[in-house]
Amino acid sequence: MRSFRGTVNRVELIGRLGADPEVRQVGNGVSFCRFSLATNRPGGTDEQGKRQSETEWTTVEAWERLAEVCGNYLQKGRRVMVMGSLRTDSWQDKESGQTRSRTYVRADEIIFLDGGNNRHESEEEE
Repeated sequence: MRSFRGTVNRVELIGRLGADPEVRQVGNGVSFCRFSLATNRPGGTDEQGKRQSETEWTTVEAWERLAEVCGNYLQKGRRVMVMGSLRTDSWQDKESGQTRSRTYVRADEIIFLDGGNNRHESEEEE
């Protein structure tokens, strides 16, 4: 058995896009892409004892070349595998002064799972 001395922040999700990805340029023309990913998990049971599933929505962000590829090839309903790390941003709400936060997945690899184009993309690929 291998033991880790540090920590691990690794996320792997397989799901479907809930909407077309949002792609834009930020800063010095760096590409940025954001999309929501729907995954299912077992839920409770209904009145007939049938097992139900619950949908979990996760925000995914991709940057640079990976963002461009997502913008060119992904669309609502496509099934993908996303590999990356969990991130949390915090900020002060200007109106209320309260601290707000959001958690999302920063993708470093995306595999397109359906359709005729089974592409595998990562941040390192050019």
